[in-house]
Amino acid sequence: MNVIVLDLDDTLVDDTRATRESVAQVLASESLAADSEAVDQAMSYIRKMWSRHPHRHTGPLTAVSGWEALWLPITDSGLPAAVADSLRRHEIQVWEAIIESLHGDPGRAAAVARTFRACRRRALRLLPDVNAGLELLGRNHALWVATNGLPTQQRSKIKATGLNPLLDRVLISGEVGLRKADPGFAEAIGRLLRSSGQRVCLVVGDSTTQDLQLADNGGWPAAHICSEIACAVEVLFGVAVAHGPSLAQVGMSCDC
Repeated sequence: MNVIVLDLDDTLVDDTRATRESVAQVLASESLAADSEAVDQAMSYIRKMWSRHPHRHTGPLTAVSGWEALWLPITDSGLPAAVADSLRRHEIQVWEAIIESLHGDPGRAAAVARTFRACRRRALRLLPDVNAGLELLGRNHALWVATNGLPTQQRSKIKATGLNPLLDRVLISGEVGLRKADPGFAEAIGRLLRSSGQRVCLVVGDSTTQDLQLADNGGWPAAHICSEIACAVEVLFGVAVAHGPSLAQVGMSCDC
């Protein structure tokens, strides 16, 4: 059977929009500014402070985003105790900086960190048209997910959103030991394909640096989830790239 390789975050599972909504909810719960500008400011702190974290490139954390780092599993993360402790301190430090920048009480940071975790878990959901897109693609294809991140967190997203029974295989950077953009990740997929007598006929994702690079490394056609029907990213890659705003639409790019 032919294989479709799918990204997880912002391809199947809502990530960026759900994160921004959760940040806004947290700020509003503290009677702080919670408009788009305030959320932008908070996201900037989240990115910058994560980029300076001493364990930013430790094992599977290499592929974790700054906003994901604020709600990683507290237990059973598979991370060394010292690293897990540093992440818990990091959460509070980030929220202290955000709250202070918005003229709130930084002493509320620990409570805000807990509130954000709860909001973000409640915001777990599939993107529109994902069920329809997976139904269409799953008729004639095996569906594999290739995702960057901490395995326990990525698998919890898959379980919470009901994706488990729809997927045939899940490949996570923290288990493979390489980011999706690394040529070795495509090589790992290639070995699995050869052992099962399958082939990739499409790689689907929203990231040009990760998903389209994975497709390019493997020599596989790609479908880019993007806000515009057509964009110019295909000139950067040696493989055919189709475009569409949702999984249901880019699914039509596969003719096998």
